[in-house]
Amino acid sequence: MSDDKTIKTILDMQKSLDTSRLTETVQACARASEALRHIYENPGIERMMESIRASEAAMRVALGPAEELRKQHEALMRVSIGPMEELRLAALDPALWGIEHAASLDLHSPVIRQIEEVQRAIAGYTDRFRLPAVTETARLLEQFRGDPMKDIASRFAEQETSLQRAMASMRTPWLDMQEQMRSINGFVELQGIGAALKSAAVFDESLTAALRGGLGDWRDTITWPKDIFMDLAARSEFYVGLGFNHALTDFPAPAFEQSLDIAGLRSEAPTLIDLYGAPVAPADDEAEEEGLARTNDAHDWLLRLETQLRNFIDDAMTRTFGAKWHKQRLPNGLYEEWQEKKRKAMQAGGKDWPLISYADFTDYERVICKGDNWREVFAVFFVRSESVRESFQRLYPIRLDTMHARPITQDDELLLYVETRRMVKVIKKRLN
Repeated sequence: MSDDKTIKTILDMQKSLDTSRLTETVQACARASEALRHIYENPGIERMMESIRASEAAMRVALGPAEELRKQHEALMRVSIGPMEELRLAALDPALWGIEHAASLDLHSPVIRQIEEVQRAIAGYTDRFRLPAVTETARLLEQFRGDPMKDIASRFAEQETSLQRAMASMRTPWLDMQEQMRSINGFVELQGIGAALKSAAVFDESLTAALRGGLGDWRDTITWPKDIFMDLAARSEFYVGLGFNHALTDFPAPAFEQSLDIAGLRSEAPTLIDLYGAPVAPADDEAEEEGLARTNDAHDWLLRLETQLRNFIDDAMTRTFGAKWHKQRLPNGLYEEWQEKKRKAMQAGGKDWPLISYADFTDYERVICKGDNWREVFAVFFVRSESVRESFQRLYPIRLDTMHARPITQDDELLLYVETRRMVKVIKKRLN
């Protein structure tokens, strides 16, 4: 082959490759743009961003500004920290766009601009936080000992040396310079909860009562307001009404995650038990599934927990009443409901799972707390049936939101990790 032909061949190949790369880049950007659009147009995210923009506008025109308006604004900033951090990371995540196409991201698109606008609003809040020097931790704990709120945060009797080590382990700003004692109280109680859940008696009456001091009292049957599943601010207020202490979660997102890890609350997800199938299906929309990583992580924890619960209930009931326990021991109508769901699933080509795999999330509490089942099987594990109802109700909002790929708050995450830890402890005790 002559040199001219060789050069022409190389140029033709290069042109072909360039066209191929261009097509690939366009396709990757289109996929990522669609994923980001799904995240941004998620009703929960959209409502949250509208609320933040309205609150910012109100703050700008307020004279003073009014103290009540300031508190409402800060409450909205606090509840939005986790979801907005996730949205920011999703928008700039090379894994979403394909790392080789990250440079093609349009940083001037309307979606990116609005994300940045809301991020700036939240930054004004998170800038209040700083990382104290290691040498400061002793002084902070000394101040904590003299604070009238210390008895609330020290419910779990965490050792001061352990608390100093926990504070020294933090690597990102967590101390609110405007409300230092509130930050310390929240951090101390969070570490105390983690330490307490390492004990075997996680449904002991004294520990259960102590947890209510921070997580709220969820024992009474709850009629769920519809707006809390779409409006994060409304959910936050609802949790406060139950007694939830927002100081436990009032940290910038990276600091909250670190504090959870130091407390050991999310160190290991429950084991997935394949025999009992996947209790909730992932989102059908691929773009939706690529976004909201925190929501997807929570979904995975709940899926794993549900397979554990199904195994636990099925094993305990079978050992006590035999393999056909479903016919005699389920609440009225539930056996027929499960059978109908199984029939439809099998007709659609689904796998033949154990019958309890067709239970809804709300069915577990009904089975466990049914009078005869409770007395003969489950009372020894959970102590009081109201504590079982309380645990499942704390998990219900996050269970519903993760099914529909909606944003979750740091309050939701804390409730998820605490109640999952408690449930898994009981299950392991039964199996051992």
